[in-house]
Amino acid sequence: MTQKSLSGVLSALVTPLNGEGEIDEAAIARLVQHIRAGGVKGVCPVGSTGEGPHLSAAQRLQVVKAVRREAGSDLPVIPGVAATAFEDARRQVDDYAKAGADAVLVTPPFYYLLPQSAVRDFFLSLADASPLPVLLYNIPHLTKVAIAPETVAELARHAKIAGMKDSSRDFEYFQNIAAFGLPEFSLLTGSDTMLLASLLAGGHGTIAASTNLAPWLSVSLMDAVRAGDLETARRLQFRLLHIVQLCRRGSFPAGWKAALELAGLCSARTVPPTPPLSRELTQQLFGDLKQSGLELAAAS
Repeated sequence: MTQKSLSGVLSALVTPLNGEGEIDEAAIARLVQHIRAGGVKGVCPVGSTGEGPHLSAAQRLQVVKAVRREAGSDLPVIPGVAATAFEDARRQVDDYAKAGADAVLVTPPFYYLLPQSAVRDFFLSLADASPLPVLLYNIPHLTKVAIAPETVAELARHAKIAGMKDSSRDFEYFQNIAAFGLPEFSLLTGSDTMLLASLLAGGHGTIAASTNLAPWLSVSLMDAVRAGDLETARRLQFRLLHIVQLCRRGSFPAGWKAALELAGLCSARTVPPTPPLSRELTQQLFGDLKQSGLELAAAS
Protein backbone atom coordinates (compact mmCIF):
# COMPACT_ATOMS: atom_id res chain seq x y z
CA MET A 1 0.00 0.00 0.00
CA THR A 2 1.40 3.37 -1.03
CA GLN A 3 0.72 6.94 0.05
CA LYS A 4 -1.42 7.48 -3.04
CA SER A 5 -3.81 4.71 -1.98
CA LEU A 6 -4.12 6.35 1.46
CA SER A 7 -5.08 9.82 0.33
CA GLY A 8 -8.60 11.21 0.47
CA VAL A 9 -11.42 10.71 2.96
CA LEU A 10 -11.50 7.53 5.04
CA SER A 11 -14.14 6.61 7.59
CA ALA A 12 -13.47 5.99 11.29
CA LEU A 13 -16.33 3.51 11.41
CA VAL A 14 -18.59 3.13 14.45
CA THR A 15 -19.35 -0.37 15.75
CA PRO A 16 -23.12 -0.98 15.60
CA LEU A 17 -24.71 -3.17 18.27
CA ASN A 18 -28.13 -4.84 18.21
CA GLY A 19 -30.68 -4.92 21.03
CA GLU A 20 -28.84 -7.77 22.74
CA GLY A 21 -25.55 -5.87 22.71
CA GLU A 22 -24.07 -8.09 19.99
CA ILE A 23 -22.28 -6.92 16.85
CA ASP A 24 -24.91 -5.90 14.28
CA GLU A 25 -23.51 -7.09 10.97
CA ALA A 26 -26.56 -5.92 9.00
CA ALA A 27 -25.98 -2.38 10.31
CA ILE A 28 -22.29 -2.64 9.43
CA ALA A 29 -23.34 -3.43 5.86
CA ARG A 30 -25.67 -0.40 5.80
CA LEU A 31 -22.96 1.89 7.10
CA VAL A 32 -20.36 0.69 4.61
CA GLN A 33 -22.85 1.11 1.77
CA HIS A 34 -23.68 4.61 3.07
CA ILE A 35 -20.09 5.79 3.27
CA ARG A 36 -19.22 4.24 -0.08
CA ALA A 37 -22.10 6.13 -1.68
CA GLY A 38 -20.72 9.30 -0.08
CA GLY A 39 -17.36 8.90 -1.83
CA VAL A 40 -15.23 7.63 1.05
CA LYS A 41 -11.98 5.93 -0.02
CA GLY A 42 -11.37 3.56 2.90
CA VAL A 43 -12.79 2.14 6.13
CA CYS A 44 -11.08 2.08 9.53
CA PRO A 45 -13.04 -0.16 11.93
CA VAL A 46 -12.44 -0.88 15.65
CA GLY A 47 -10.50 2.32 16.26
CA SER A 48 -11.42 5.04 18.75
CA THR A 49 -14.74 5.85 17.06
CA GLY A 50 -15.34 2.11 16.72
CA GLU A 51 -14.84 1.61 20.49
CA GLY A 52 -12.15 -0.95 19.77
CA PRO A 53 -10.52 -0.82 23.23
CA HIS A 54 -13.90 -1.77 24.81
CA LEU A 55 -14.54 -4.69 22.45
CA SER A 56 -13.26 -8.20 23.04
CA ALA A 57 -10.68 -9.64 20.65
CA ALA A 58 -13.37 -11.89 19.16
CA GLN A 59 -15.74 -8.94 18.65
CA ARG A 60 -13.05 -6.84 16.97
CA LEU A 61 -12.24 -9.66 14.59
CA GLN A 62 -15.95 -10.18 13.83
CA VAL A 63 -16.29 -6.49 12.94
CA VAL A 64 -13.22 -6.53 10.68
CA LYS A 65 -14.45 -9.62 8.83
CA ALA A 66 -17.91 -8.09 8.37
CA VAL A 67 -16.42 -4.83 7.07
CA ARG A 68 -14.11 -6.73 4.72
CA ARG A 69 -17.04 -8.66 3.22
CA GLU A 70 -19.03 -5.49 2.57
CA ALA A 71 -16.10 -3.35 1.43
CA GLY A 72 -15.23 -5.63 -1.45
CA SER A 73 -11.87 -5.42 -3.17
CA ASP A 74 -11.88 -1.71 -3.98
CA LEU A 75 -12.31 -0.16 -0.52
CA PRO A 76 -9.24 -0.50 1.76
CA VAL A 77 -9.94 -1.82 5.27
CA ILE A 78 -7.57 -0.50 7.96
CA PRO A 79 -8.46 -1.72 11.48
CA GLY A 80 -7.29 -0.01 14.63
CA VAL A 81 -4.79 -1.69 16.96
CA ALA A 82 -4.42 -0.55 20.57
CA ALA A 83 -2.57 -2.68 23.09
CA THR A 84 -0.38 -2.28 26.14
CA ALA A 85 1.69 -5.39 25.33
CA PHE A 86 3.75 -5.85 22.16
CA GLU A 87 2.66 -9.46 21.68
CA ASP A 88 -1.01 -8.47 21.91
CA ALA A 89 -0.47 -5.81 19.24
CA ARG A 90 1.41 -8.26 17.02
CA ARG A 91 -1.35 -10.86 17.42
CA GLN A 92 -4.01 -8.33 16.46
CA VAL A 93 -2.07 -7.39 13.34
CA ASP A 94 -1.70 -11.05 12.34
CA ASP A 95 -5.40 -11.74 12.94
CA TYR A 96 -6.46 -8.73 10.86
CA ALA A 97 -4.12 -9.74 8.06
CA LYS A 98 -5.76 -13.19 7.95
CA ALA A 99 -9.18 -11.47 7.94
CA GLY A 100 -8.25 -9.56 4.78
CA ALA A 101 -7.22 -6.15 6.13
CA ASP A 102 -5.10 -3.94 3.88
CA ALA A 103 -3.17 -2.13 6.63
CA VAL A 104 -3.40 -1.40 10.37
CA LEU A 105 -3.68 1.82 12.36
CA VAL A 106 -1.63 1.46 15.55
CA THR A 107 -1.41 3.52 18.73
CA PRO A 108 1.72 3.55 20.88
CA PRO A 109 1.49 1.34 23.99
CA PHE A 110 -0.44 3.24 26.66
CA TYR A 111 -0.81 3.20 30.46
CA TYR A 112 2.85 3.94 31.28
CA LEU A 113 4.45 7.16 30.10
CA LEU A 114 7.19 6.17 27.67
CA PRO A 115 10.35 7.86 26.36
CA GLN A 116 10.48 8.39 22.60
CA SER A 117 13.13 5.69 22.28
CA ALA A 118 10.60 3.13 23.56
CA VAL A 119 7.90 4.46 21.22
CA ARG A 120 10.31 4.21 18.29
CA ASP A 121 11.42 0.68 19.18
CA PHE A 122 7.82 -0.51 19.59
CA PHE A 123 6.82 0.64 16.12
CA LEU A 124 10.03 -0.58 14.46
CA SER A 125 9.64 -4.03 16.01
CA LEU A 126 5.97 -4.20 15.07
CA ALA A 127 6.66 -3.06 11.50
CA ASP A 128 9.46 -5.64 11.18
CA ALA A 129 7.01 -8.39 12.21
CA SER A 130 3.93 -7.07 10.42
CA PRO A 131 2.53 -8.69 7.27
CA LEU A 132 0.65 -5.43 6.64
CA PRO A 133 1.58 -1.77 6.17
CA VAL A 134 1.42 0.16 9.45
CA LEU A 135 -0.06 3.60 10.03
CA LEU A 136 1.01 5.44 13.17
CA TYR A 137 -1.91 6.69 15.28
CA ASN A 138 -1.13 9.78 17.35
CA ILE A 139 -3.96 10.42 19.82
CA PRO A 140 -2.22 11.54 23.02
CA HIS A 141 -5.33 12.81 24.83
CA LEU A 142 -6.41 9.15 25.07
CA THR A 143 -3.11 7.23 25.14
CA LYS A 144 -1.14 9.86 27.11
CA VAL A 145 1.80 8.92 24.88
CA ALA A 146 2.60 11.21 21.94
CA ILE A 147 4.69 10.32 18.90
CA ALA A 148 7.17 13.19 18.58
CA PRO A 149 7.69 14.71 15.11
CA GLU A 150 11.31 13.59 15.05
CA THR A 151 10.21 10.03 15.89
CA VAL A 152 7.68 10.14 13.05
CA ALA A 153 10.37 11.24 10.62
CA GLU A 154 12.63 8.40 11.72
CA LEU A 155 9.85 5.79 11.55
CA ALA A 156 8.75 6.98 8.11
CA ARG A 157 11.98 5.56 6.67
CA HIS A 158 10.78 2.02 7.44
CA ALA A 159 9.38 0.33 4.32
CA LYS A 160 6.33 -1.01 6.19
CA ILE A 161 5.33 2.30 7.84
CA ALA A 162 3.04 3.94 5.29
CA GLY A 163 1.69 6.99 7.11
CA MET A 164 -0.03 8.34 10.16
CA LYS A 165 -3.32 9.59 11.53
CA ASP A 166 -2.88 12.59 13.79
CA SER A 167 -5.76 13.14 16.22
CA SER A 168 -3.85 15.45 18.55
CA ARG A 169 -5.85 18.53 17.45
CA ASP A 170 -2.49 20.30 17.67
CA PHE A 171 -2.07 22.13 14.36
CA GLU A 172 1.51 23.16 15.10
CA TYR A 173 2.35 19.47 15.57
CA PHE A 174 0.64 18.61 12.28
CA GLN A 175 2.56 21.33 10.45
CA ASN A 176 5.85 20.05 11.87
CA ILE A 177 5.14 16.61 10.37
CA ALA A 178 4.05 18.11 7.04
CA ALA A 179 7.18 20.28 6.91
CA PHE A 180 9.39 17.18 6.75
CA GLY A 181 7.99 16.47 3.26
CA LEU A 182 8.23 12.75 3.91
CA PRO A 183 8.13 10.83 0.58
CA GLU A 184 5.49 8.10 0.13
CA PHE A 185 4.18 8.81 3.63
CA SER A 186 0.49 9.56 4.03
CA LEU A 187 -0.34 12.30 6.55
CA LEU A 188 -4.00 12.19 7.58
CA THR A 189 -5.81 14.29 10.14
CA GLY A 190 -8.22 12.68 12.58
CA SER A 191 -9.71 16.10 13.33
CA ASP A 192 -12.27 16.77 10.62
CA THR A 193 -12.80 20.21 12.16
CA MET A 194 -9.26 20.98 10.91
CA LEU A 195 -9.56 19.29 7.51
CA LEU A 196 -9.27 22.42 5.37
CA ALA A 197 -6.31 23.76 7.33
CA SER A 198 -4.56 20.38 7.26
CA LEU A 199 -4.98 20.06 3.48
CA LEU A 200 -3.55 23.52 2.90
CA ALA A 201 -0.62 22.63 5.16
CA GLY A 202 0.21 19.58 3.04
CA GLY A 203 -1.97 16.81 4.51
CA HIS A 204 -3.32 14.07 2.29
CA GLY A 205 -6.79 13.58 3.79
CA THR A 206 -8.63 12.45 6.88
CA ILE A 207 -9.86 9.46 8.87
CA ALA A 208 -12.95 10.96 10.47
CA ALA A 209 -15.98 10.07 12.61
CA SER A 210 -18.27 12.49 10.77
CA THR A 211 -18.11 10.32 7.64
CA ASN A 212 -20.46 7.82 9.31
CA LEU A 213 -23.22 10.42 9.21
CA ALA A 214 -22.36 12.87 6.41
CA PRO A 215 -19.49 11.47 4.30
CA TRP A 216 -20.22 13.84 1.43
CA LEU A 217 -19.22 16.86 3.55
CA SER A 218 -15.55 15.92 3.86
CA VAL A 219 -15.45 14.48 0.33
CA SER A 220 -16.92 17.67 -1.18
CA LEU A 221 -14.52 19.78 0.88
CA MET A 222 -11.53 17.87 -0.47
CA ASP A 223 -12.88 18.10 -4.02
CA ALA A 224 -13.23 21.88 -3.62
CA VAL A 225 -9.64 22.21 -2.40
CA ARG A 226 -8.36 20.16 -5.34
CA ALA A 227 -10.33 22.40 -7.70
CA GLY A 228 -8.87 25.53 -6.08
CA ASP A 229 -12.32 26.66 -4.89
CA LEU A 230 -11.32 27.73 -1.40
CA GLU A 231 -14.48 29.73 -0.76
CA THR A 232 -16.61 26.61 -1.21
CA ALA A 233 -14.14 24.64 0.87
CA ARG A 234 -14.33 27.21 3.65
CA ARG A 235 -18.13 27.11 3.63
CA LEU A 236 -18.13 23.31 3.82
CA GLN A 237 -15.57 23.37 6.62
CA PHE A 238 -17.80 25.63 8.70
CA ARG A 239 -20.76 23.31 8.14
CA LEU A 240 -18.65 20.29 9.03
CA LEU A 241 -17.46 22.06 12.19
CA HIS A 242 -21.08 22.69 13.18
CA ILE A 243 -22.14 19.05 12.67
CA VAL A 244 -19.15 17.74 14.63
CA GLN A 245 -19.83 20.09 17.53
CA LEU A 246 -23.49 19.02 17.65
CA CYS A 247 -22.49 15.35 17.88
CA ARG A 248 -19.96 15.82 20.69
CA ARG A 249 -22.68 15.35 23.30
CA GLY A 250 -22.24 12.70 25.96
CA SER A 251 -19.36 10.25 26.28
CA PHE A 252 -17.65 9.70 22.94
CA PRO A 253 -18.89 8.24 20.62
CA ALA A 254 -22.41 8.26 22.11
CA GLY A 255 -23.39 11.46 20.28
CA TRP A 256 -22.40 10.03 16.91
CA LYS A 257 -24.25 6.79 17.54
CA ALA A 258 -27.38 8.69 18.59
CA ALA A 259 -27.19 10.73 15.39
CA LEU A 260 -26.80 7.56 13.34
CA GLU A 261 -29.88 6.03 14.97
CA LEU A 262 -31.81 9.20 14.17
CA ALA A 263 -30.63 8.82 10.58
CA GLY A 264 -31.83 5.21 10.48
CA LEU A 265 -28.36 3.72 10.00
CA CYS A 266 -27.68 1.86 13.25
CA SER A 267 -28.61 1.64 16.92
CA ALA A 268 -27.51 4.29 19.40
CA ARG A 269 -26.34 1.55 21.76
CA THR A 270 -22.75 2.00 22.93
CA VAL A 271 -20.20 -0.60 24.00
CA PRO A 272 -20.11 -0.94 27.83
CA PRO A 273 -19.01 0.71 29.99
CA THR A 274 -19.62 3.82 27.83
CA PRO A 275 -23.17 5.06 28.50
CA PRO A 276 -25.48 5.85 25.58
CA LEU A 277 -26.72 9.38 25.06
CA SER A 278 -29.61 10.28 27.36
CA ARG A 279 -33.11 10.68 25.96
CA GLU A 280 -33.05 14.40 26.74
CA LEU A 281 -29.77 14.98 24.92
CA THR A 282 -30.90 12.82 22.01
CA GLN A 283 -34.03 14.93 21.58
CA GLN A 284 -31.90 18.08 21.63
CA LEU A 285 -29.56 16.52 19.07
CA PHE A 286 -32.50 15.61 16.83
CA GLY A 287 -33.74 19.18 16.83
CA ASP A 288 -30.32 20.65 16.23
CA LEU A 289 -29.49 18.28 13.38
CA LYS A 290 -32.86 18.91 11.73
CA GLN A 291 -32.19 22.64 11.97
CA SER A 292 -28.79 22.10 10.39
CA GLY A 293 -30.45 20.69 7.28
CA LEU A 294 -29.42 17.03 7.63
CA GLU A 295 -32.12 14.53 6.66
CA LEU A 296 -33.04 12.25 9.57
CA ALA A 297 -35.32 9.22 9.63
CA ALA A 298 -37.20 9.88 12.89
CA ALA A 299 -36.87 11.18 16.42
CA SER A 300 -36.24 8.61 19.13
